[in-house]
Amino acid sequence: MRSILAAIGGLMLLPAIAQADALLRFEDNTGQHSEILVKGSFARMDIADGDGSSGFMLFNANDRSLYIVDRNNRTYMAFDEQVIDAQVQAMEEMIAEMRLQIQQLPEEARAELETYLGLGVDREPVEVEVHRTGRTQQVGELQCEEKEIRVDGRVHSVACVTGPDDLGLSRIDFQTVNALTERLFELSRRALDAGGPVAHAMSTNVLPGLDGVPVEVRHVRDELITRLTGVSTDTLSPEFFRIPRNFQEQEPF
Repeated sequence: MRSILAAIGGLMLLPAIAQADALLRFEDNTGQHSEILVKGSFARMDIADGDGSSGFMLFNANDRSLYIVDRNNRTYMAFDEQVIDAQVQAMEEMIAEMRLQIQQLPEEARAELETYLGLGVDREPVEVEVHRTGRTQQVGELQCEEKEIRVDGRVHSVACVTGPDDLGLSRIDFQTVNALTERLFELSRRALDAGGPVAHAMSTNVLPGLDGVPVEVRHVRDELITRLTGVSTDTLSPEFFRIPRNFQEQEPF
């Protein structure tokens, strides 16, 4: 893997950019808040756990690089294909160990546990596609286009998206948001194409490129709804898009 220190040079030395910036605020129906900040070709996205924001991702659209910054541990790490592959391998090894352990159970109990843990799914790749419904919605003051995210042919979630003009975003900021979403989905595809329990578990959270900013995303199964609650185009400090100098590099998996 190439040196992270060399790759993050652009992030550490990010200059002030003379153009409109963007801050997108989201909230779901459990009260969880998150933000996406954009400054030209750079983006920052919150990473949240059950207790709130635990860190953030930094994205550079110029080289499509991603870094995970962990506030709690004061560390950062590159997030790329090698990391995804290592995570999938670790999960598959854990699943194989679980399968060995439950072999000692009676057949009925073993089958029930395999179903509960999702161990019985096949190795076929998981197909994720975006389907335009042709419908529009009014979410607050914004009109948006409805798109279905289908997982293996079934509607998993419904997103309503809009373009940059309705949100007051510059074209470059809009392109950066789209590039971030596309890069995250590209990395997810590494696991989805492998199939098996890991792919099926990941498919519940995947969001493909939507060619637009989601105003609302509604998950069909758990009824989780996330909405865009605010947009600001005030100038953002370059510090938001830099890895803190006192954070330590963490080795990938």
